[in-house]
Amino acid sequence: MDPAGPIDWGDLAGSAGYFDQAHFGHEFRKFTGLTPTRYVDVRRRFLREHPGHVLDGWPLPTD
Repeated sequence: MDPAGPIDWGDLAGSAGYFDQAHFGHEFRKFTGLTPTRYVDVRRRFLREHPGHVLDGWPLPTD
């Protein structure tokens, strides 16, 4: 998953073994407290506001 580019959530859910995107989204939110889209938005914003932070370049949990 490349957080800098567009993300095909259905394809990602399928490759992670989920039957459908809704089930993936529900479990992702239960685990992180955020929807998948919101999680990526928060991560992108954090890295924009903190360039060069140690987390810059760290993989997302799905990497």
